[in-house]
Amino acid sequence: MRKLYKYLVLTLFIAFIQQYSFAQITLAGKSIDDYINECMKRWEIPGMSVAVIENGKVTYLKGFGVREKGKSEPVDENTMFAVASNTKAFIGTSIAILESKGLLKLDDRVASYLPYIEFYNPETTKLLSIKDILTHRAGIGTFHGDFISWGTNVSSYDLIKNLRNIKPAYDFRNGYGYFNMGYVIAGEIIKEVSRQDWSAFVSDNILSPLGMTRTISTITRLNEFDNIAAPHTYNYDFKITPIPWRNVDNIGPCGGLISSASDMAKWIEMQVNDGTYGGREIVPKKVILRTHTPFNLIPAPSHGSGNRTFRHFRTYGLGWGIADFRGELFLEHSGGYDGMVSRTAFMPDRKFGLVILTNNDQNDVISSLMYQLFDYALGNQTTNWDSLIFSAMTVGGKSRDEIYWNEIRDKKDPALKPSFEMTSLAGTYFNEQVGTLKIYKEGSDMEFTLSTRPGTKGIFRHWRNDTLICKFEDVLVGRCLAPVNAENGKIISIKIKGSDFIDPLYYEFTKKD
Repeated sequence: MRKLYKYLVLTLFIAFIQQYSFAQITLAGKSIDDYINECMKRWEIPGMSVAVIENGKVTYLKGFGVREKGKSEPVDENTMFAVASNTKAFIGTSIAILESKGLLKLDDRVASYLPYIEFYNPETTKLLSIKDILTHRAGIGTFHGDFISWGTNVSSYDLIKNLRNIKPAYDFRNGYGYFNMGYVIAGEIIKEVSRQDWSAFVSDNILSPLGMTRTISTITRLNEFDNIAAPHTYNYDFKITPIPWRNVDNIGPCGGLISSASDMAKWIEMQVNDGTYGGREIVPKKVILRTHTPFNLIPAPSHGSGNRTFRHFRTYGLGWGIADFRGELFLEHSGGYDGMVSRTAFMPDRKFGLVILTNNDQNDVISSLMYQLFDYALGNQTTNWDSLIFSAMTVGGKSRDEIYWNEIRDKKDPALKPSFEMTSLAGTYFNEQVGTLKIYKEGSDMEFTLSTRPGTKGIFRHWRNDTLICKFEDVLVGRCLAPVNAENGKIISIKIKGSDFIDPLYYEFTKKD
């Protein structure tokens, strides 16, 4: 009996390994393991976790590398990563579930649920629908306004109220601008309609039925788990280094989920099987198809652009980007969090999908590996996508950001003096969106703090003429050239911004004293 038990255990173990870790996947002439290891070395990724779904079932599930650079704990299929904006598809599905129950409609006006909402353009406030906020057609430019939301102490309510200060980048419903706050608004609507916080609704209706037991919505619960990946990014010397997890609870519905490849594979498996998982209906097929419906066109040439993917169209549904690859329909979403980037994607007609989680935010393996796996699914391996994309994004192996800041360093010229004394920068400044900026002398430096980012400081140093270099001690917030508006030696205002990863806009602070 003991021998039979041992035989059954061994048989089940071998079956599991064959099912997941040793699927015969060849990418660009290499085994998938060798291909991924090559990508990790090229992009300096400490660890990543990957899942592949074929014919509606997971056939490959494996971790690579380490959770934290310089340490030995390995990444496996259960290691938890921030999946960031992959959260959006869970929110879109939640809204579609509520619609299927007759509790709301996509064309309902947002103001009927959140009467305090107000946009720069009053007509937008009046006409904005739930569909508009989920499909990035509210007129707000990509990431515009995120400087005051990502990693700040501003509440969801105040962030929504602040939308009145963000100037539109294009006419309402006449373009595409990736609008993170749209999903924060959606989270508040879910709460208003269901009487549940967005995270509880997602858990009850999606995570728990799928058995996604290693998926959470806040870093405050990380201490309940082990096997957690550490985020990594470039420091100011462009060396990959671990950084702390950042609390983004105030904008959780747009990017708050933390999960594993094993759990996210269940989510993608359900997508390619029209809402079923393990033979059970988790989400009705009509709800899944509703989320897969294109609602907003992303302007791009339909042909003739030389795009190596042979893409013909790009659109956006309810938390999913929708496009084609070599003529084959696919849906996808990426996620960008401090020190981590990720992607989920699938070809519904082939019941093929993938999950890619990484703990380095300075890589595009999430695109190259996706395309390489799509080529595998289509039986086409004529391109090494990672080599191609890395070459396009770097110059001589250096990132374009490193080249840019090296040029800034080389152009620094103390002979081109400012029209004001550096010590006269000291004082209190104000911007209606971002709050209070305080600049003060510390030793020989001019340091600063922001009221909306109380946990971080920064420093101003002269660059050329009336332009300074603004450098946050928080490397993810980043650094920028900071123009100073001065008259007759008197400071009027100063402009600063964060990294483009957060928000491309400059914010002007007027001096108050």
